[in-house]
Amino acid sequence: MNPEIELNVLSLEDSSKDFDFICERLMDDGFNMKITRVEKESEYISSLRNTDWDIILADFKLPGFNAFAALRISREICPDVPFICVSGTIGEETAIDLIKSGAVDYVLKDRLARLPAAINRALGEAKEKQARRMAEEALKEKMGELISFHDLAVGRELRMIALKKEVNELLRKLGEDEKYTIVE
Repeated sequence: MNPEIELNVLSLEDSSKDFDFICERLMDDGFNMKITRVEKESEYISSLRNTDWDIILADFKLPGFNAFAALRISREICPDVPFICVSGTIGEETAIDLIKSGAVDYVLKDRLARLPAAINRALGEAKEKQARRMAEEALKEKMGELISFHDLAVGRELRMIALKKEVNELLRKLGEDEKYTIVE
């Protein structure tokens, strides 16, 4: 992680002790970050709507909702922000279901040493997705220009052929030789 770049991290965590461990781990690994902790669904939704986040770290079990609901909400509000589940306990099937639903990764709280690598990978993938999306948009724009130019050029050529046919027809009516040879 580039220490000159400050990450804006949203932590959905109901345990202040676990939040402190997560912050410590990331600071020890050289992350320069502004990390905001929210606990409740309403705080989470408000934070997603009012701030641009670089990454979301979410506990699995939260008061009144869970990581699946948090992930669904984040996909609706800020679909490009990577979501990592950081949980004390999460079964393998549940973790797989979370990833299938759009989470980038999951990290067990007793294995926080994996968190920095998971964040770096998630941010790298997000950057690649954004670059690919921008390239696709640029390609669509250029294709639109090319189609417009093609339509203009072909349309112009077809109009010229029609005019030549009209000129030839008028010349025939006047008893003169056709001026243009038209190949169809």
